[in-house]
Amino acid sequence: MARENTCQFAILGMLCREPMSGYGLRQTIEQTVGHFWQESYGNLYPTLERMEAEGLVALDREEHSPGGRVRKVYRVTADGRRVLSEWLRRPVVPHVERNELLLKLFFGGRVGPEDSLAHVERSRAEAEGLLATLRLIDEDVRRSREGHPELPYWHLSIRAGLLGMEAHLRWCDEAQETLQRLAHTKDSKKKGVVG
Repeated sequence: MARENTCQFAILGMLCREPMSGYGLRQTIEQTVGHFWQESYGNLYPTLERMEAEGLVALDREEHSPGGRVRKVYRVTADGRRVLSEWLRRPVVPHVERNELLLKLFFGGRVGPEDSLAHVERSRAEAEGLLATLRLIDEDVRRSREGHPELPYWHLSIRAGLLGMEAHLRWCDEAQETLQRLAHTKDSKKKGVVG
């Protein structure tokens, strides 16, 4: 399934929660599902316009900002809810994740272990920050949405992020050990030290 098509389902799901503007949709996506799903303004607004033309969303109201800009607030239609429900029941389309870190490591022998080690260390630091953020999100969602009927579903997606980050950190530790060993071996060979 094309990314733009999937964007439409992210929009429909968010609008089922409450009417929102394009800006509000992007903020909500970042704050809720941003650890595994992101949408750019460049994709969001054209998709919203197309969905309005197809009758999946409708203009709920217009809000005027202090700067005089008009913000369109959309709501999901009955057709939009139906389309979302149909999509939710379909099997997930498999995909291969593009991971630049792993691609660079795969070819890391071309530059040596020091460069690869630096990439892994940066990735580990980023993962630690994201894990801390996910833990805060998890606590906040549990506290502020206690009793909400969709809480178990939200928690499943947050839990996947938490476990994924924890696994990534364990992998980073292994990768660091391996690369440090390679760097040490390389240094030893340069100095003519055996073993």
